[in-house]
Amino acid sequence: MVTATSLAPAGRSTATWTVAVPLLAAAGFGVLAGLAPVPVLAGLAALVVAAAVIFRLEWLALTLVAVSLFEDYAAHVGPGVSKGLAILLVLAWVVRRCHGRLHDEPRSPVLVAAMAFVVVLLLATALHNNGAHGVAIVLRYAGFIAVLLVLAEAMRGGLRPERVAQVYVLASAAAAVCGLLTFAVGADRRVGGPIGDPNDFAFFLLPAIALGLAVRGTTRRRWPWDVATVVVLVAVLGTLSRGALVGLSAMAVVAVVAGVIRLRGAVALAAAVAAAAGLVALAFPALVSVSLHQKDFVAQQNISERLQLWTAAADMTAHHPVLGMGPGAFALVHGEYMTSLPDDVNHPLDVAHNTWLELSSELGLLGLLAFVGLLAVAFAQAWSVWRRHRDPVAAAVCMGLVGTAAAATFVTEQYYLPMWLLCALAVGVTARRAAT
Repeated sequence: MVTATSLAPAGRSTATWTVAVPLLAAAGFGVLAGLAPVPVLAGLAALVVAAAVIFRLEWLALTLVAVSLFEDYAAHVGPGVSKGLAILLVLAWVVRRCHGRLHDEPRSPVLVAAMAFVVVLLLATALHNNGAHGVAIVLRYAGFIAVLLVLAEAMRGGLRPERVAQVYVLASAAAAVCGLLTFAVGADRRVGGPIGDPNDFAFFLLPAIALGLAVRGTTRRRWPWDVATVVVLVAVLGTLSRGALVGLSAMAVVAVVAGVIRLRGAVALAAAVAAAAGLVALAFPALVSVSLHQKDFVAQQNISERLQLWTAAADMTAHHPVLGMGPGAFALVHGEYMTSLPDDVNHPLDVAHNTWLELSSELGLLGLLAFVGLLAVAFAQAWSVWRRHRDPVAAAVCMGLVGTAAAATFVTEQYYLPMWLLCALAVGVTARRAAT
């Protein structure tokens, strides 16, 4: 029989620990603060900020989208800023899920396609161990898949896709201004800015052009979005990226076929971009001339390099067609499949400069089909929303997916945000229209 007397020691023990633990923690914190006040206070402030933002899933999602356009700048602040934001975003989603589901929507076909890609990725990783480099590539994929999942969940749970598109356009315009200013002072011969490689920078800016045309109709004042779109377009031209020009052409075809852009609007946009580019050429004639000359000089070497890299990736795929040679394999072993290179190559050749061939060389044809299937499902979802509801953001997602897919033929871009963001937006616009 349990009596009050038998319960008393347990109560006193519980009370003792309730008081003792906070006192010991406070004493320990005081000692540490006395020995190293600045690091301890900085760490405490970081914990407070992290705890605060974890409860703001939507804010974190928008911050991650904006910071992605300033990847190299963020790296100067701290090498793990972008990764830290992604981790915080996932933690915020976990905290939100602990309070219940974010939405009552059925399972999205886009996320199902993403899981199919995950299965192939894990199979290829299990079959081929590429050491630390392979693990690093798997972690990069894991980060983007997690971001895709959380962004899609956030937009299905209340974060408006239009808001995400607006933030991406504004961040792209700000990044474009930074790149143009850096070019104007002669620091770069091509517009690169917050993302050092001009080809990668152009890839990030491409979706902003389509999204800028879409969000102008979702607000009362259209002219700020028109200005932002023109600035981004000028910056894309300033990158002198062949892939970006191919992507722009593909986006224009989709826009015309879908009826997104009317002829008068297209002529006005082209005239504005031509005028802006002409002003840059008039203001900096010598700089533009040198940039074009250097681009023409480097182009011949780039063509030779890329043909060799593409051939090596194709040979790797032919030797291991099903699941490839594992994540990270191209950077490690592509030299074994190359016959020759120009003698004056003075930079590492660790990517194939072709998203599709690099995917097939590392994850095989199954991996390539899974990734293309993810993009195709996202396109189909957004296209259906556009045809049924004439949602401009859905049309922009279609344009962005086609444009980035075309540009990805000349660059390796599966390790960057734009494609994954467009897939998440496809989930968001589908869920938003299904709820109305």
